[in-house]
Amino acid sequence: LSFPFEVQWGRTNDILNPTAGYIISAGIRPYVDIINTDISFIKSIFSISAYHSFDVDLQPTLALRYSLGSLSGEAIDNIPADERFYVGGGGSVRGYPYQSLSELNDDDPKGGRSFQQLNTELRLRFLDNWGLVTFLGGGYAFEDATPNLSQRLLWGAGLGLRYYTAFAPFRFDV
Repeated sequence: LSFPFEVQWGRTNDILNPTAGYIISAGIRPYVDIINTDISFIKSIFSISAYHSFDVDLQPTLALRYSLGSLSGEAIDNIPADERFYVGGGGSVRGYPYQSLSELNDDDPKGGRSFQQLNTELRLRFLDNWGLVTFLGGGYAFEDATPNLSQRLLWGAGLGLRYYTAFAPFRFDV
């Protein structure tokens, strides 16, 4: 049983493809196991994103995002696998397999009780509907409830192609 609470504050010029503005969000979700009532924990997440475009050729946009989270109140083995934090993949640290950046348990990601993630993108537009993107992202899901801000993150970098529609951009990243 969970009672999620999240606040979000921000101002961007486009919800699906922002090129200017910021978004700050924080959430807390207390959980109680209704079968084994001795198990309860709190999931907290904080994230900040910022976007800035430059008024020069190719309309470059710099996008930055930093996120961290913590699960407190229980040992990792008492937290359901689908509630643990996972990092890696297309919506996280591109260049790594989906949810693979945590301790491994027989080659399977164990997930973590905390995480830290940093992403940067430089977007360039050309020919009205086309764009190129270069990105760098790093992150990891830690076993402890407190993110280890001094531990080395695993990093992925790459290039992407964008086709901008009236609705949202189509992405292809390598």
